[in-house]
Amino acid sequence: MAKPSSPRPRPLPLPLRGLLRLRPAAPGWPWPAFSAAAAMATADVTLLALDRLDLALYTAAGALCALYGHSRPYAVRARTLALVVLGAVAGVGVALGCAALVASAPLLVLLASLVAAVQKVACDASRIGPPGSIVLTFVTSTAFFVPQRPGEVPGHLGLVLGSGALAWLICMTPALVRRRPPAAGPRPAPGALAQLRPGSPLLPVGVRVAVGGTLAGWVSLALGSAHPYWAVVTAAAVFQANTTLSWQRAVQRVLGNLLGLLLFTALLPLARTGGLALVVLALALQIGAEAFMARNYWLGSLCVTPMALLLGEFAGAHPAGGLVADRWTDTLVGAATGLLVCALVTNRRAADRVDAALAHAEAARGAVAAAPPGQAPDEEVARARDRLAAALLELREAADVAAGEWWQRTLPGDRVAREEHEGRRILSAPAGREAASATAA
Repeated sequence: MAKPSSPRPRPLPLPLRGLLRLRPAAPGWPWPAFSAAAAMATADVTLLALDRLDLALYTAAGALCALYGHSRPYAVRARTLALVVLGAVAGVGVALGCAALVASAPLLVLLASLVAAVQKVACDASRIGPPGSIVLTFVTSTAFFVPQRPGEVPGHLGLVLGSGALAWLICMTPALVRRRPPAAGPRPAPGALAQLRPGSPLLPVGVRVAVGGTLAGWVSLALGSAHPYWAVVTAAAVFQANTTLSWQRAVQRVLGNLLGLLLFTALLPLARTGGLALVVLALALQIGAEAFMARNYWLGSLCVTPMALLLGEFAGAHPAGGLVADRWTDTLVGAATGLLVCALVTNRRAADRVDAALAHAEAARGAVAAAPPGQAPDEEVARARDRLAAALLELREAADVAAGEWWQRTLPGDRVAREEHEGRRILSAPAGREAASATAA
């Protein structure tokens, strides 16, 4: 008797409904927005006074680190921001070194894409939170194509490090007057190196970024664009946790960039009235990007696009027509290439991640059952419950990612739902001495 065949993987439909719907604003958005604005304003005003706005790219690379870590407890925030600043310095250092020593534009595109892939995997593995790897990728990819001499690299890296240190100080200043951060702490996450083990579902995402960014940059060069790194950044921004989310991000980015180019064209005459006007407009757009990004990515891109273009104006005016044409070409190339690579580079390890998350959740639930309240130390019970909560979060994330990925085998949806139900039921029960008192009563 023939064995019944398992359902074959099928591609998912790519929805259009709800792509442009606006969500409520993120409650804590002013903290990262104004922290980054303060860091950028301090650096830009200093450069303006010294008549060296051409160095603003390097100070911006460090100042934008102030966008990270605001939802974390202060001790964790301090470590997180320090690592982000060091990551920015390392990425920009590699980029500037390559810009000084490598003359081949196609090779620079390849190197920029490889660095972007490393940044994507590292940020996803550490669950750094918004804005993820895209800010680091933006400043690093741009730096690959900035004319550079080897002797200039140390000084420029010093500017990145100095503005990054300023961003760290600004982000930690609230600790002097507030004992708790203004937003809730981060959700529990596994140590980050464990996410990079062989067979990790993050590795195909890194491959997508490397391949997609390289192809996008090469196509951009072939079409005559003078800014191929924009195509690299667009492709890197398109790649999300699964194909469905990547499709949504591609549509939103294309629309946001188109509207952003219209806004840039309208603001350019004002920006060219003087350095102060340029600085003020860039800061306003940076704050607007943080205010709108959580509502919908296309709305945030409406501010990000002209801000990125205006940062290029700090080093000198460029023909507006060429800038707009290159940006639009690179946006379309990066989005289209990103979606193509999503279809070709499948992530079938996403289903394996669900199986592993189920096993972890079951083990964590068993550990809670093995440490009943009143018969085990309260600390042991608390740790077991924390591990169960983290396992349930990992299970939900793994199931959501796999459900939106192309060419997946049938997922164990019933087991996931049952495990989540049982886990929540256990976590909703009283713990520690409260449970022991309730049992005695």
